[in-house]
Amino acid sequence: MTATTTEQTSTATPSWRRRSRPDNPRRMFALKGNVGFYVGLTVLILLVLLGIIFPLIAGKGTVANPINTLAAPSAKHWFGTDEYGRDILVRCIGAIQSDLFLAMAVTAVGLLIGSVLGSLSATVGGWFDTVVMRFTDILMAFPAFVLALVISASLGNSAMHAAIGVAIAYIPQFVRLTRSQALQVRSSDFVAASRVSGTSTLVIALQHVLPNSFRAPLIQGTLIAAWSILDLAGLSFLGVGVQPPTPEWGQMISVGSGDVLLGDWWTALFPGLMIVISASAFQLIGDRLERSIR
Repeated sequence: MTATTTEQTSTATPSWRRRSRPDNPRRMFALKGNVGFYVGLTVLILLVLLGIIFPLIAGKGTVANPINTLAAPSAKHWFGTDEYGRDILVRCIGAIQSDLFLAMAVTAVGLLIGSVLGSLSATVGGWFDTVVMRFTDILMAFPAFVLALVISASLGNSAMHAAIGVAIAYIPQFVRLTRSQALQVRSSDFVAASRVSGTSTLVIALQHVLPNSFRAPLIQGTLIAAWSILDLAGLSFLGVGVQPPTPEWGQMISVGSGDVLLGDWWTALFPGLMIVISASAFQLIGDRLERSIR
């Protein structure tokens, strides 16, 4: 009996160790409890595919047709037509390149620059860390959309300038998040061993600290991608983003808002739904990934 008790005690796993064990990948990506994640991922993949094949399906939907202006949704035009007779469904799909793809590019640039600056700031320390963080605090003192609006309006009304403004507005968030993770990583044994071996601070920051501090900013990037879609659409709604005749959801809402008062609700409703659907897809994905690191 004593031997059996001893064997059970030695093989039993302490409760604290069981709790600290990382999530099982099978459990993390199991269908149960992750329906929202798969719904968001499916919607995002479909939107990306539609954006890629848009040139093949556009056809005459992007050409003005004065005879068919402001036609209500029907079997021929599922989302109706706008004031120029253009098919709104085709334009909503075409706007994926101006909103979804641009938001993903903006997030990727912000993530890359912010993560590198954050890891360097934590690793180098000293005056460099002070300068980076003070500048980050100044940028974060402004709401992201207001800062993006000021930057894009100062540079000029275009899609590129709007993207630059949104990217700059979200870089500080990546800097702070990466720095907080990097401060923990830089005190680890393998970083100390690299310093003793004579590895330069830049190499330590990019090869050791950054890869081990990248997970949380990467997950946060899915949420910021959703905010970027809203910001880019908002800038175009105000006229400082994507310019006509390029299709863009915020711009379409801006033009169609006047039609709503006349009863032509479809010109603004469907572009708005596209914004909600695409932003929600990123939110659903980011919410599940965020819970995976808690």
